Amino acid sequence: MKLYEELKARKEAGEKLNLEELTPELLKKLFFEEELSDYLISQLYDVKESSIAYRRRKYGITIRNSILDELLLAKTDEAKKINEKYKNNLMVNDNLTMISKAITHFAFRNGPIEDMHASPKNQLSQDDMKTLNKFMVNKIAYVFKLIIENRWIELDFLIRHTDMMYGQDWDNAEPDDGDNRELIQMMIKRQ
Repeated sequence: MKLYEELKARKEAGEKLNLEELTPELLKKLFFEEELSDYLISQLYDVKESSIAYRRRKYGITIRNSILDELLLAKTDEAKKINEKYKNNLMVNDNLTMISKAITHFAFRNGPIEDMHASPKNQLSQDDMKTLNKFMVNKIAYVFKLIIENRWIELDFLIRHTDMMYGQDWDNAEPDDGDNRELIQMMIKRQ
């Protein structure tokens, strides 16, 4: 049963649906997945249509964001083709230096290491930073070279061997986009 049908059945059974219980996730499901209008959603909760529209905008649940999500998550065949085109344009050996430098900045340089370098205690000299940056860029270049050239056996060995040898007592990874998706959305909205 779809969410709308479930909520409508509850309402018809005499339950008063509380707008405060309409979470962003539920609203997103009703608006995007079930393609309900603000009007139909407002009728479920006995509120003005503008209340639903306001709530959607407040949570960023808009047609524009829906299209952006569809594109970035490659949900449709067309979005998958566009995503594949970007992959093919990016994942070439000519881009190794650009990729490696960008990933080094994203994952290493623009983090705590920069604070250590810039601190008044000057824990890391300029030469130290150059050495660390060069080391990171070269290692990341190798990893991406394996990816670009579809050298999956070598990459698998590198990952599994390194994981067995080091970092077993480290915390689990928690993907952090560094606000990358938000930046993409802002740039798209400007155009």
